[in-house]
Amino acid sequence: MKKQLVIIGIIALLVCVGLSGCNEQKTGNINENANENIISPTITSFTVTPNTINKGETAELRWVVMDATSAFIDNGIGGVALSGNRIISPTETTVYILTASNSGIQTAATTQIIVKNDKNTSGNRIAVIDTTMGTIRVELYEDKMPITTVNFIKLVNDGFYNGLIFHRIGANFMIQAGGYYPNGTRKSSPYGNIPFETSDVKHVDGAISMASTGSKAGGSAEFFICDGAQTFLDGNYAAFGVTIEGLDVVRSIAAEPHPDSGDGTGKPTTDIIINSITIVSS
Repeated sequence: MKKQLVIIGIIALLVCVGLSGCNEQKTGNINENANENIISPTITSFTVTPNTINKGETAELRWVVMDATSAFIDNGIGGVALSGNRIISPTETTVYILTASNSGIQTAATTQIIVKNDKNTSGNRIAVIDTTMGTIRVELYEDKMPITTVNFIKLVNDGFYNGLIFHRIGANFMIQAGGYYPNGTRKSSPYGNIPFETSDVKHVDGAISMASTGSKAGGSAEFFICDGAQTFLDGNYAAFGVTIEGLDVVRSIAAEPHPDSGDGTGKPTTDIIINSITIVSS
């Protein structure tokens, strides 16, 4: 009986070896490893020079791509050669994406160009506000707010603001200065209050405006700079310029720790001092 079982087992083994049906079945797509030998594209460089411009100025995009069959740059440029350059003149800060392809495999890289506010062609002067947290440059709208800017420039040239602090701040609202020394001593303008002045200047992000005792009241020396647009102040306070550099400094000052006086604003825990303000031509 044992011999018969052994003989039957040997016959079964010989039959299995001879038939492909005894092999282990494989599942999945036949071509699942088809891309293993395809080289991924490489973006050797993708740059923009200069990376900061004023509106109306131009810059140059340059790129080099290897091991690709096609390349594409977004934001209106489209398909490009694997290496080359392109003169661009964007009207706003823009991120460009370069995508290189090779048989379905893609590689991407980005570069950014910063477009600043329009170059000042109005002849308006610039106030350079040097603080212990950085420098803020503000264009003064002398052409639209002559009464307010004359008063501010006169105080600046007198050295009135030197050594004063930002005594009221609030994130996403504003930073205010021009009335107090670090020890809390009040300082008042020797020229008194000026008439309330209004124009089409709005309280946009970075706008500088006169502080006062209330809506449509003329101020004297204190000013504030908006951290974000504050449209509810338009027509009620005298905005007279806008930040053209240093908006990051405005944001940093506004975000400093401070006790809440009830409206989300307060005096910074650490004094933030105006070292000096100077007036320069555009």
